[in-house]
Amino acid sequence: MEPVLIDAYRRMLTTHQCSVDRILEEPELRSAFLSLVRSSVPEGAESVILHGLNNLRKKSKLPRRDEAHASNA
Repeated sequence: MEPVLIDAYRRMLTTHQCSVDRILEEPELRSAFLSLVRSSVPEGAESVILHGLNNLRKKSKLPRRDEAHASNA
């Protein structure tokens, strides 16, 4: 599921310019992120998806905000 989470996070960076913390804390952003992930993993439990996102952040596997903007330029 890691590639799906990374892709969804990258898309959130480009459309919402948000951090993992904001995704975890703000219901609107969390819902948007979950929708992106569930388009590829429809049976994914919210807790599993969000835990996976947090683990990717801890492992430094997520793109940084400046990297996401550079790839779109």
